[in-house]
Amino acid sequence: MIKTSKSYNDKVLTITLSGNDVNSIKISMLKDLYNVLYNIDFTATRFVIFNSDRKHFCAGADLKERSTFNENETIEFLNDLNTLYHKVQSLEIPTISIINGACLGGGLELALSCDFRIGYKDSIYSFPEASIGIIPGAGGTQRITNLIGLSKSMEWIFSSNKYTADEALSDGVIDYIVNKYNYSDFINNFILKIIDNAPLAIKSVKK
Repeated sequence: MIKTSKSYNDKVLTITLSGNDVNSIKISMLKDLYNVLYNIDFTATRFVIFNSDRKHFCAGADLKERSTFNENETIEFLNDLNTLYHKVQSLEIPTISIINGACLGGGLELALSCDFRIGYKDSIYSFPEASIGIIPGAGGTQRITNLIGLSKSMEWIFSSNKYTADEALSDGVIDYIVNKYNYSDFINNFILKIIDNAPLAIKSVKK
């Protein structure tokens, strides 16, 4: 469900979502992410990347699997998802999401848990929950509000609109847009500018 790799002399850990085409979040993916995040070697790792090798970054929780949950299982799943995203947000090293395709619901909540978000030109963003009678249940209401302010975040959540990369950049939801065919130089430069600096200073600033 996920793959991991290291680069830049093992200083950068890449966590690649690799489930179905839309990378919907199943319990199995949740467990895999927990296992990786709670076993990071911070003596060596200085940066974490989240990306996808599928058609889409992440379309959120797997609603087919979730439809089989009873009330207690649903609450437990949402609590586990909240805990996971809080773990991402509170990592002592910088994090970034590189977003392709759809970034929806719980997938957008994952991206918002990161320090930086870089989207491909054709990426799409949305909180569709209100259109199906639920709400962003894993911290999205707080994280997007902290990032872009109350009125704009309510527009995003109330409307269930799908936003282009340009619109997401304009609203401050993502930080940069890249071309998926030649993004590597930009990403490399971005990461190197950070990991070349003093690691204790970076950790202190983030804290």
